[in-house]
Amino acid sequence: MTAGAPVSSVVIVGAGQAGYQTAASLRERGHAGRITLISAEDALPYERPPLSKAYLKGEADETRLWLRPVTYYVRQSIDLVGGTVTGIDRDARRVRLADGSAYDYDHLVLATGARPRTLDVPGVGLRGVHTLRTAQEAAALRSALAAARHAVVVGAGFVGLEFAAVARESGCEVTVVEALDRPLARVVSARTAEHFTRLHRGAGTQLLFGQGVTALHGNSRGT
Repeated sequence: MTAGAPVSSVVIVGAGQAGYQTAASLRERGHAGRITLISAEDALPYERPPLSKAYLKGEADETRLWLRPVTYYVRQSIDLVGGTVTGIDRDARRVRLADGSAYDYDHLVLATGARPRTLDVPGVGLRGVHTLRTAQEAAALRSALAAARHAVVVGAGFVGLEFAAVARESGCEVTVVEALDRPLARVVSARTAEHFTRLHRGAGTQLLFGQGVTALHGNSRGT
């Protein structure tokens, strides 16, 4: 930093891998101003890939998901804030949270990531219908798997197939429903997709391709 240059403050909305790495890289490159990292979750920044694998299987606890322990943020003077951003005042350079608090910035980084696309069909609000993106959702799924006998997965992407594999290992009968004609159609070749198809069918998972979901219905167990 040039001597005498003003010290700017940075607010980062989103504490996933991108948000965390932005904060860490700023400190590594000598940024001396205030860094505020805002997370919608009440948790330290953590890795998401293990949620559908080791964490879901109970082989990793929450601390093994952390990108860094809490002491790192203290040493690096990175302010971790939990809350939901409800407004950005670009003229005033201010971010407002649902609890009424506000944070001023010189530079604003939006690193909110993506949300699971929910189904627009009847029954999506039933008990036993889950999404998987956060550690809290993974913990709920892990608990549900302990008593479940059947699982239906909508979508044969990486997360869907990883969950299907874990569910099969736990003893569930698993059906995967995919609207396209093969798994992972947007990210791998047809030959690679066929390999994954054989792999999952060989493990006992039923794969339904070219099928859409029109409604979800509850059952007597409510799970």
